[in-house]
Amino acid sequence: MVATSGDPLLETDAVDTLREVLMPRVRIITPNIPEAELLLGKRISSQDELPALACELSHRCGGVSVLLKAGHLHDDKLVDVFYNAESGETLRLESDRVATVNTHGTGCTLSSAVAAGLAKGMPMNDAVASAKDYISAAIRAGAEYETGHGHGPVHHFHNIW
Repeated sequence: MVATSGDPLLETDAVDTLREVLMPRVRIITPNIPEAELLLGKRISSQDELPALACELSHRCGGVSVLLKAGHLHDDKLVDVFYNAESGETLRLESDRVATVNTHGTGCTLSSAVAAGLAKGMPMNDAVASAKDYISAAIRAGAEYETGHGHGPVHHFHNIW
């Protein structure tokens, strides 16, 4: 819905349809802070709000599980929050913040890693935690890349070479 650069990837009038028609048909959504703000219709300003907002977002989107990504907050630690609508559990997924511009595609990579874990039969909590570990390592491994201008890639194959 919103790129790392802040650019919108979805027409504003499509948000209600997304929230009310498409999202209730999936098991999990992985919004970043700007996307969650758009879906909730309110600003998010602190880490402390995330557990309650992930639960609220789940209810507003048809009862889906929500991995609310905290990368857009400016805290020293990066703590994503996962609300598992299937079990009612809320998990805090903490990682070190890496100083890099190489974050292009992190949201797509993270959600793909969750989907891959679920496709392999992992329980939801394990698939999300594994995906978080994977993207955190990929960001660290790709932090020093210098490829053109703007946001560069993470190292998707960090565990191979």
